[in-house]
Amino acid sequence: MNDFFIASNRPVKVGELSVHQLQMHNFDEWSGAAQVIKDFLNNHPDETAQMIFDAHSFESTQLIAHCLQHSIEQVVDLFKKEGELNILLLDAVIKVNDAFFTEPKPKHRDDVDPRKKSSWFDVFQLLASNGHSHESIMQLSYGAFRHYLKAAQKAERIKMRNLAIATRAQNAINKKFNEFIKSLEKEQ
Repeated sequence: MNDFFIASNRPVKVGELSVHQLQMHNFDEWSGAAQVIKDFLNNHPDETAQMIFDAHSFESTQLIAHCLQHSIEQVVDLFKKEGELNILLLDAVIKVNDAFFTEPKPKHRDDVDPRKKSSWFDVFQLLASNGHSHESIMQLSYGAFRHYLKAAQKAERIKMRNLAIATRAQNAINKKFNEFIKSLEKEQ
C-alpha cells in the first residue's frame, strides 16, 4: 500500500466488507494475534493465506475481526455463510497492514541497562515533540505511526547534525562562521 493510502487510513473492500488498517489505540488487543501471524510469515515466507489460516485459525479470526471492526462471533458467522471468505479476508488483512507484517525485527542489544530501555512513552514523546498530540497518535493506523516515527527520527538526526555543524562553525575563523550563518538564513 502506498503512503497516501496509509496516511488517509483507508480500508479496502472485500465484497461488501471493509478491511481496516490496524490502529494504535487498541494495539494491545490485536498485537498478540498479529505477532503470531507475523512470526509464521517470517519463518514460512512462501506460505499462502490458506496455510496461515490452517496453522493459526484462532489468531487469524481474531485479527480479521479487528480489521472488520466486528466481534469474533460475527466473523465466524460470516465464515459459515461463505466458505472461502476467511482466506480472502486474511489475505486483505495482511496486505492492508503490510507495515506491521513486513517490519524488520528490532535490533536489541543485550548489554543495554534495562533501566535505560525505551518504552512506548519514549516513542510517543518523540512524536509529541515533533507536533503530534497523544490523541492524534492513538488514532493513527500502525502504518502511519511507523512512518511518522521514521520521519521524526530523521528530523532528530538532521537537528543533531546541524547542531554539530553549528558547534564546529563556532570554532572556525570569523569569516567562515559568518558565511555559515548566511547559508543557514538562505531559503532552500
